[in-house]
Amino acid sequence: MTTQNIVVKCPFCGSNKVTKNGQCNGKQKYKCGNRDCKHGSFMEEYAYKGCDPKVREQVLKMAVNGTGTRATGRILGISKDTVTAVLKKQDIGRGR
Repeated sequence: MTTQNIVVKCPFCGSNKVTKNGQCNGKQKYKCGNRDCKHGSFMEEYAYKGCDPKVREQVLKMAVNGTGTRATGRILGISKDTVTAVLKKQDIGRGR
């Protein structure tokens, strides 16, 4: 019988200095050991799509292309309120 070592890398900085950091809703949490990484912890698999950084990036791309919040939420399978929160956090669409 062979065991497989799974190498987990930080999705934000790409560092392989990652340690386990507890669990949340049965999903493993990890902590990045890179001091320069502005994100402290992450999950390998998110229970809700709206928390996934890849989905949040997709929301921003769709907003730049002029897709509405309801349509974005429907396409990505997340709440329109989550779409609005992501856009507010990134200061997109405020006319500044």
